[in-house]
Amino acid sequence: MVLASPADLADRLGRDLTAAEERQANVFLADATAIIIERFPRYATTPTATSKKVCCAMVLRVLRNPDGKRQETIDDYSYTVDSSRSTGEIYLSPSEVEELRPAHGGGARSPSSQVPRW
Repeated sequence: MVLASPADLADRLGRDLTAAEERQANVFLADATAIIIERFPRYATTPTATSKKVCCAMVLRVLRNPDGKRQETIDDYSYTVDSSRSTGEIYLSPSEVEELRPAHGGGARSPSSQVPRW
């Protein structure tokens, strides 16, 4: 079982996956699913739109930057990738962990529920 499909990735990319991306996508989606379920076992039996979104985001970081480049310069052209997208690894970011945490009372997490009140 995986939380998202290659079609879900293509929808988020706004284009079809290349043949190479499609081959990698299945493996990366399985890896991302394993990471999510290890940390949040409830998604193994109850996948949600949020778990699908987070699974895709984890994989898209790698697909969009498969070589893990941080910066590239050719002649007078320079391109820099945000460091969080340049690791080349599948991981849960802190904001994704927050998204996957169950909300108190069963509702969606509101910004005020994430900040302690003193």
